[in-house]
Amino acid sequence: MNINQRPKMSVYIAISIDGYIAKKDDGLDWLESFSPPFDEPDEDYGFKKFLSQVDAVVMGKNTYKIASSGNIWPYEGKRVIVLSSTLSSVCDNAEIYSGNIQQLIKKLYAEGVRHIYVDGGKTISQFLNEGLINELIISIIPVILGSGIPLFSNIVHDSWCDLTSSTSYSNGLVQLRYEVKNHG
Repeated sequence: MNINQRPKMSVYIAISIDGYIAKKDDGLDWLESFSPPFDEPDEDYGFKKFLSQVDAVVMGKNTYKIASSGNIWPYEGKRVIVLSSTLSSVCDNAEIYSGNIQQLIKKLYAEGVRHIYVDGGKTISQFLNEGLINELIISIIPVILGSGIPLFSNIVHDSWCDLTSSTSYSNGLVQLRYEVKNHG
């Protein structure tokens, strides 16, 4: 798929220092207890700005289950596609897709989607393996979990990246932005 004839695809995710996105039991308490810098209580590390720039969100079923379990739907006003061959239904704010990823991307592009937020460890790895990710925004939380669910798994080839920016916050969070150079 020609990179100029498909949406830009970005990842925005938090990881522990040792590369985990969740504990083994899908626990995210280590994220919930991590507060923004005390001198900037409304700091969201650029998430609202990032979300305002995307047209759609594509996520795996595990990420969907976590996102939909809260009191507030975090993707209000965005088209949300949940990749799953086992879910029979999702909330009114989302839709299920179980086909070929390349076909989904072509369909979304034809429908006017120009920027996709890709979320969920397995989904991110799948998109990376297919050469679809353009940008990685990774916020490193200053905690070592020791075990859990890694951000990347079953990667089939090297994907070289260029660091485009790095920002450190007073509470220890470091946010790295990378442009992924290799595309399929």
